[in-house]
Amino acid sequence: MKRLVVRAVLIVSVVLSAVGIGSAAQAGAPGYTRQGLYGWPDQCAGIGYVGQQNHQWTSYYCETIQATNWNAPGLYALWVA
Repeated sequence: MKRLVVRAVLIVSVVLSAVGIGSAAQAGAPGYTRQGLYGWPDQCAGIGYVGQQNHQWTSYYCETIQATNWNAPGLYALWVA
């Protein structure tokens, strides 16, 4: 019986954390929509800048989801309005 309760609690916590992660990733500043995800901060900023210069959007910002390190790229979300 104890194993069943532990498994049920584990399953519920995994499901709730997955739902929380999914909704948090989509939340941005009011009026902004996520344009894309990029591996490097300069890539995110460059695409945001070019889109602004080409009048595709009026403003942008890059959100750091996971910072880069010496061995791998990170994860950066480009938000545009």
